[in-house]
Amino acid sequence: MRALRIALLLLTAAALVVNAVIHLRLAGPFDGIAGALVSQGTLFRIQAAANLAAAALLLTRTRWAVALAAIIAAGGLALVVITTLVPLDLSPIGLPFLFEPVWYADKVVSAVAQAVALVAALSAAAAALRRRPAEPVQP
Repeated sequence: MRALRIALLLLTAAALVVNAVIHLRLAGPFDGIAGALVSQGTLFRIQAAANLAAAALLLTRTRWAVALAAIIAAGGLALVVITTLVPLDLSPIGLPFLFEPVWYADKVVSAVAQAVALVAALSAAAAALRRRPAEPVQP
């Protein structure tokens, strides 16, 4: 069971790194889509940094690192799907207008990487919960 959990943590970290690399590579071209506070390119860099931080934290094997990785992967996956299907106008809060209704190779790989990270992180968390002995019930 321990080997499975370690493999799931490594898979989660690898998927987060893949997503980070794609976001860093695409950040420059998306700098032109600007909001009052930040551009979409800056949001991509923030996403990449969050993914890399979560991947690094997974290697420390702290209990909350898996939850953080799952939250980051779920949020990124939700955002890529939503902004593909629905125009998301965040300009009232200083962020750019987000809408890109096409699926191209990097976007698909990013979405798949985030889905893999999410499923692997949740599976690692479930494996950790299963291996703990049950507390005795007090009458």
